[in-house]
Amino acid sequence: MKIQTLTMLAAVATPLILTASASAGFLGIKTTSKPNPYGLLVVNVYAIFDRPDPGDGSGDHMIAVAGSPYAPLNIQVIGGTFYNSPFGGDQAPNAAFFPVFPSLEFDTFVTIGKKTSDGDTLTITPGFPVGITGSSLSTTGSGWAVIPTAPQGDPFDAKNSFPGNGQVLIGQFSTADGTAISGTMLIRYVSNGKSGSTMVSFGIPTPGALAMLGVAGLIGTRRRRRRG
Repeated sequence: MKIQTLTMLAAVATPLILTASASAGFLGIKTTSKPNPYGLLVVNVYAIFDRPDPGDGSGDHMIAVAGSPYAPLNIQVIGGTFYNSPFGGDQAPNAAFFPVFPSLEFDTFVTIGKKTSDGDTLTITPGFPVGITGSSLSTTGSGWAVIPTAPQGDPFDAKNSFPGNGQVLIGQFSTADGTAISGTMLIRYVSNGKSGSTMVSFGIPTPGALAMLGVAGLIGTRRRRRRG
């Protein structure tokens, strides 16, 4: 993993710990399961906003995802490990390799507004775990960030930020053998000219795990009916 250093990182780390209030522009996070032909569970995580920039720089902007001593970041694979392409890294992959290594598109990586490396200015903060491997990604004092003016952090910039419809991609987490992926993280953003941060969580199971839950629920219902 390539670790970049910017002077803004120290400024980002402190508000992540101290800022507790949230401005109205941040609505929460959304997760989707990304279809693929490799049998992977691929979870895309998006931050959702509702205030485009009116022209005075006061619009919503995604800044960072991190963990602090009071709000640890922990993303984990239940019953398995993260999928890591041998041709990928911790940041968005290079799309030029997709024709040769198509599974790279479904790799595990962290990001802010980029699904490929084209134009990516993401910074991995010092102290972030080297490599997203094993079954858990955890930190209490690091994360990933962009400077507040980076176009890729603008939820409504469809040219430079994915998907650019009020949502910002903040991570893709994949597994070939796990039954679910869940996580908690601290989101840092700017909205209406003010900075804010909030703790969020997510969890999404594989279709097979959902089916097993459905069967278990059905069996439980039948047993209760028989006892009744």
